[in-house]
Amino acid sequence: MDTHEQMPAASRTIAGLIQRRLEAVRESISRELCSIPAPVPGCDVNFNRLLEDRSQVVDELQRFMRLTRQAPSAATLVEFAQASAWVDQETRERINALV
Repeated sequence: MDTHEQMPAASRTIAGLIQRRLEAVRESISRELCSIPAPVPGCDVNFNRLLEDRSQVVDELQRFMRLTRQAPSAATLVEFAQASAWVDQETRERINALV
């Protein structure tokens, strides 16, 4: 059984919102990276920043996926969203409306 199925409905909804937001940020950064002309290695500050941002988002998404395997409570997911630099205010407000 999928661990998402083991979570209460509110937790599943919150987890879905967080996961979609983190994946959207990752995809947005990846698209932006693809649109930048080939950089000179180590010299393109914007390119390097985007690489670092994407790495951080991927790390955050991996932490989130480990958390969801534990079938967390809605409160734990809210805490995760509040602490995440990558979950925007609109998503946080949607989550807060669910609890």
